[in-house]
Amino acid sequence: MKRFAGIIAYVLVTVIVGLAAGCAAQKYPEGVYAEVTTNRGLIVLQLEFEKTPMTVANFVGLAEGTIKNSAVPLGTPYFNGTKWHRVAPGHVIQAGIAKGSKEGGPGYTFPNEIHPDLNHDQAGMVNMANSGPHTNGSQWCIMLGNRSYLDGDYTVFGHVHQGMDIVFSIVQGDEIEAIKVVRVGKAAENFRPTTESFQRMVDDALARVKEDDAKRKQAEEETIAKNWPNAVSGENGLKYIVVQEGKGKTSAAGDRLKLFYTGKTLGGTAFVSTAEAGKPYWGDKPEPFEYVVGSTHVTPGFDASVAQMKTGEKRLLIVPGDQGYGIPGFYAKEIKGEKRFHISPNTILVYEVEIMGNPGK
Repeated sequence: MKRFAGIIAYVLVTVIVGLAAGCAAQKYPEGVYAEVTTNRGLIVLQLEFEKTPMTVANFVGLAEGTIKNSAVPLGTPYFNGTKWHRVAPGHVIQAGIAKGSKEGGPGYTFPNEIHPDLNHDQAGMVNMANSGPHTNGSQWCIMLGNRSYLDGDYTVFGHVHQGMDIVFSIVQGDEIEAIKVVRVGKAAENFRPTTESFQRMVDDALARVKEDDAKRKQAEEETIAKNWPNAVSGENGLKYIVVQEGKGKTSAAGDRLKLFYTGKTLGGTAFVSTAEAGKPYWGDKPEPFEYVVGSTHVTPGFDASVAQMKTGEKRLLIVPGDQGYGIPGFYAKEIKGEKRFHISPNTILVYEVEIMGNPGK
């Protein structure tokens, strides 16, 4: 009798567990999800584990404690008890610094994983924060609006499936109490990252980045050689062509100049100088601006070239990425109703600059 009762109890438990699993599966379509419990309520993220497997492996591995990192012990959920440490209204909410961490990251970085089907064109898209190309770690963001100017520079790896009202209610300092990963479907069930499997993805991605960078550099050099074959090579990779000779002496530190420029990237994005210290913006009509030699800064390559120019001189400058806006890139002030102007990190810039006024202190 006892044995029979035991069998019945086992069957009941099996049925209950099965029903519970079935209910969990029925909540969402097939895929990998992150149930983010905050002090404001529940946010459910759908993660693009098939389109951005490396990035999702990082997020899931940290969330479940299956990826080794320097911030918390292996087996410890990384995001539990963390804060939304940045809230920029209309832009993003950002999280991902482990509780008690002084570094702000997991002790490693991994490359960008840009997929053409995933972009920042609406509120609710989820991306990785970074400090430049291929410096992703543990910090991630949810978009609060169309931030499509970020496309190509940041990895989108999911979107909010449920809880946008909670997303918009988040304020800086709110807490992520816990993140639970939910898998629905066979492919999702098999997606279980470990330190080793994640590292293999990273190694493969780094190899691709190295190859892509080499191809990009070669293509850029060929474009420059084709379009400006007479360019003179200067220091730090700078190239220039004197379009119009100037008069007098070159400028000295402290001289106040009036100048302007037009510019473009090798990819064709055009920009012009503005009166605001020469910061670039969309347009075809450059604004003159005051430039104090040694004090005003546009980009390192631009500044170095202007210091060698004379009054009335016009130059075409070809400035390599590390002498332009470098790893941070450039983001202009946002103007409501306009697409935000930006220059991506490490972009080669081609300026046509003219010094208008006489140098004078």
